[in-house]
Amino acid sequence: MAKIGELDSAKVTVLLDDYAGYESRFLAQHGISILLEAVYEGKQYRILLDVGQSAYPILHNMELMGISPSSIDAIVLSHCHYDHTGGLVEFLKAAGKRDFPIVAHPDIFRENYAFRPIIQNIGVSQDNSREAVEEAGGRMCLVWEPLEIMPGVMVTGEVPRRRDFEKPGIGTWNVKDGKVAPDEIVDDISIVVKVKDKGISVLTGCSHAGIINIIDWAKEISGHDRVDLVIGGFHLIRASAQRIEKTAQALLELGVKKVVAGHCTGLSAQAEMARVLGDKFVQLGAGISVEL
Repeated sequence: MAKIGELDSAKVTVLLDDYAGYESRFLAQHGISILLEAVYEGKQYRILLDVGQSAYPILHNMELMGISPSSIDAIVLSHCHYDHTGGLVEFLKAAGKRDFPIVAHPDIFRENYAFRPIIQNIGVSQDNSREAVEEAGGRMCLVWEPLEIMPGVMVTGEVPRRRDFEKPGIGTWNVKDGKVAPDEIVDDISIVVKVKDKGISVLTGCSHAGIINIIDWAKEISGHDRVDLVIGGFHLIRASAQRIEKTAQALLELGVKKVVAGHCTGLSAQAEMARVLGDKFVQLGAGISVEL
C-alpha cells in the first residue's frame, strides 16, 4: 500500500465534547466534533470529524473561535450514532453550500437500536436521512476502504479487529430485512494525518473498532510507524479494568507522544491513562487546540 502524502502543517481543534472546561464560554454536549485545519502547498483546508447530536453548540463554539461554517471543506462521519451525526443537516444548512463532501462508511444509514431501558433508535435520525442530507447540500462519499481525501489526510475505512482485548460491539443491534443481529459497528472509521517531518496523528470519534486496533491500522495504511497524536473518544466508559489497563499500556508501548481523550472514554480510563502516560495524556474538552 502506497504511503500517505504530507501536509505542510496542521492544527486540530475540539469544537465539541462532553466537557467544556472550568470557567469556559464554550458549550458542551454528549457528542464530539473535531476540526482539522490542514495546510497543503500553502493553502488551508478545513475538515470536520463528526457533528455532535445537535449543530447548535458547535456553531456557538465556532462563532467564539471566529470560524465560519461556510469555511468547512468536507465532513467525515466516524459512525452512525446520534451523538456523532445528529447535527449534520443543521450544520449543512448553516454552511449554505452545494455538493458538500461527506465521507462515511456505506452502512452509516442502517437501522441501529438499543433495547435498554426501552427500544430506541441510536443511529442516524430521520431528520438526517440521506435524502435530507442531499437536499441540504451534502454529497455522500461512502467507502469501505482507506481513502486519501487530500494529500496527507486519509480516512481509514473499516478497521481490522486484531487485538484480542478489544472486543467488537457495545450491546447495540442492527435490524435488516426484519431480522435482528448484534451490531459490531463495522462502520467505525477514523482520520489519519501526516505532516512533513512529523509522525502520524489519529483522529477518532468513538473508537468502536478499538483505539489500539485503529492505531495499528493507521500505521499500516499510512506506511509510518511513529505516532505523534491520538485524539478523540475511546469508548472505555463501561470497559473492564483489565481492558483499560491493557489499553493504557499499549499506548505507552506504541510510543504515542500525546493522547487527548474524552467524550465516551470514561473517568476510570482517563485516570489510568494519566497514571501510565503522565504528561503525555490530556483530557479532551471543547476549545482545546493541538498543533501537529
